[in-house]
Amino acid sequence: MSTSQPKPLHGDTNNAAAQRRVLIVGKSRAVLASTVSLLHDRGYTADATNRFDDVIAEFDLRGVDLVVFGGQVPEERRAALQRDIVRLNEGVIFVQGLAGIPGLIVRQVEGAFAARVQHRESPPSYHADVRTINLSLRQSRDVTVIGWWQTSFVPPDPLSASLIIIDKRLSEGEHSIPLPDVVPQTASFVTVQVDDAIWAFSVATHSPPA
Repeated sequence: MSTSQPKPLHGDTNNAAAQRRVLIVGKSRAVLASTVSLLHDRGYTADATNRFDDVIAEFDLRGVDLVVFGGQVPEERRAALQRDIVRLNEGVIFVQGLAGIPGLIVRQVEGAFAARVQHRESPPSYHADVRTINLSLRQSRDVTVIGWWQTSFVPPDPLSASLIIIDKRLSEGEHSIPLPDVVPQTASFVTVQVDDAIWAFSVATHSPPA
């Protein structure tokens, strides 16, 4: 099962995305390369590095709009980088990557940029006991729900899969969207797009294998 390609945000043109610079700091070269490629395809200027100690020297952080940190960046190093980057660029956005899944990272990036615009709908909620995503819509909206999960945990390059669960216009009111069984209960995540807003969160109920 291949990774689902995120659809563009409504009204988000390549020209608008081209004004946004993204830096990804992570471990897996394969994940970094795939994520940068996806971002480039969508019009962003994007770079990536797995050299955690050389970030400040290697990149001009004054022109970066958003920095993504992968889960394999040590916590102390991540905190130090955030402090150093903010000194150079107070307006930068920081995103903590949920997993080494390129499409999911792209969704998190777009969701972080979209979060600077006031959302017109309440965030979705997830009921783990029945594995459903609940949405309350004030009016009819375009909704896309994608499930993402890791299929291999062999370092340094995790593998992943995804599934588009819903991609359609939903009427105003309450909606309960069940997760299909193919979305596992280990190392699994969901992104929910409602018009321009995007939310990403874990739906895992079990820990991945050691």
